[in-house]
Amino acid sequence: MEKRTHSLRQQMSLIILLCWLLPMVIAATVVGWYLLSGAGRQKEQAMHQQFQLNLQLGADRVNSAVEASRLPSYDPEFREGWNQYRRDENYAMLYRRSSALFSRLYQSDSRFFYGVFCFADDPENRVITVVNGSAGLFHNQVREQWTADAEAVRALAAGLDTTVGFLEREGRVYLVRNMMDSGYRPIGVLALAMDPDYFFGDLALLPWASAVSVSLEPEVVLTLKGSAPPQPGGRTLEHTIQSRDYILRGTVSVDYAALLTGAESYRWLLPAMGLSLLLLLAFTFRFFRQKISQPIQVLMEGAGRIRQGELGCQIETGTGSREFQYLTDSFNQMSGQLRRQFDRLYQEELARRDAQIKALQAHINPHFLNNTLEIINWQARMSGDVKASKMIEALSTVLDAALDRRGSPQVRLAEEMTYVNAYLYIVKERYGKRLTVDVDLPGELMDCLVPRLILQPVIENAVEHGIGPSGQGHVSLRGLRQGERLILEIENNGGLSEEDERHIARLLSPDYDTQNEPSGNIGIANVNQRLRILYGPDCGLTITRGEGTRVIARLTVRARA
Repeated sequence: MEKRTHSLRQQMSLIILLCWLLPMVIAATVVGWYLLSGAGRQKEQAMHQQFQLNLQLGADRVNSAVEASRLPSYDPEFREGWNQYRRDENYAMLYRRSSALFSRLYQSDSRFFYGVFCFADDPENRVITVVNGSAGLFHNQVREQWTADAEAVRALAAGLDTTVGFLEREGRVYLVRNMMDSGYRPIGVLALAMDPDYFFGDLALLPWASAVSVSLEPEVVLTLKGSAPPQPGGRTLEHTIQSRDYILRGTVSVDYAALLTGAESYRWLLPAMGLSLLLLLAFTFRFFRQKISQPIQVLMEGAGRIRQGELGCQIETGTGSREFQYLTDSFNQMSGQLRRQFDRLYQEELARRDAQIKALQAHINPHFLNNTLEIINWQARMSGDVKASKMIEALSTVLDAALDRRGSPQVRLAEEMTYVNAYLYIVKERYGKRLTVDVDLPGELMDCLVPRLILQPVIENAVEHGIGPSGQGHVSLRGLRQGERLILEIENNGGLSEEDERHIARLLSPDYDTQNEPSGNIGIANVNQRLRILYGPDCGLTITRGEGTRVIARLTVRARA
């Protein structure tokens, strides 16, 4: 049975929750001991400072929202779209540009539930609405809310000029501003539905507050926590922050009697809190060492082994988390794949060199042979023997292909056909009218890449076996593309005996060793193995019977251009 592992994120969240929530609970209980020890006044001052800090944090967030509401005014594409709309009144174009702008600015902004922009020339019908996907609101809910609030928003905007205003409607808080063009003519009204929890949620989390309320004067008053007046023995804290665009006032009710209840029994909790923090710190250190540091070290050591040449090495980690288990499995998979890729490239290089060696088995220097052919060709031309000159040129072309001086393992099909045509010219001169050859290759296939000298050995085999007892032979070369594959077929009329079929099956077997091939040419076995190494087991060479005495050799190549 597979051992279930928890997500590293879940485990880290649980540890952080324990490390912070538990100390906070303990700290809240220690407050009573502080108050009984004569620290009540200092505690009151600390609470007031914390309240002011949280209120200032809310004010900073409101300031950031005000700045966010100004962003469309600075966007050059929006202004250009508006100016163009004033010229040609193409509202569809203006709507597309404006909708894209407001979606980019506010659709993923966690500060706002949604945003609405009403164009000044038709504020009831020409409206752009952007809904924050994380707010949990549907478009029909937003439409209903906006229908109920639109008139009040526009009424507020009418008296704002270029400043901002705030409006509260049944718990919904809007930041409202007018957008003007460069001539201070109204473009429209922007209303952003603010998320009160984002702006003032920290005030509601004050543990010693029984009631919290804030006001954005003069329109907005929000009750964030509780509503009852302070109990006897308590008091109310107030603080006001004045900005250029608004006045923010906060009020907190503190019930000291509730904090003092049972505080006498909490004196021992301070050392207990310190001890628990030390234990949690030690546990956290051990957790991160076992779950993060050690697995990372194992991965680094595995990477170092690969860098030193140990391809295919495997590592093991007992992390107990899905993330590092996934990284370990991926590392092992990539390491194995790297080893297989290296082996495949090595085998491919061996096959290519073997093909070149078998094509040049003569014990003379191939460059000397090629240069000698050039001299003979020149002498034949000087003597007027055009046929001999052309045969020498064709032979030289075949030799150039075998030499592969550029070191290109793959060539365009058009280049491969120059080698095939050179070979066919020579054999036609040999057999004369006894051999006919048809080539049907569409022009769009000529840019496909194929391995060098992949056609000539198969065509040579077809020619040698295509001249039957009658002394006549016919060879056809055709090609087509099927999806990602290039199919090349060479057909001859030489027929296949049962012995030939057994011999072909042996040569084209995936396990056949080309070193056992007695032929001095490249051979169909080498062609098949080269294709399988280059393109995978679904490609290669097959030789089958056709109609009558026809024999079809089919090469399957993964088409690349």
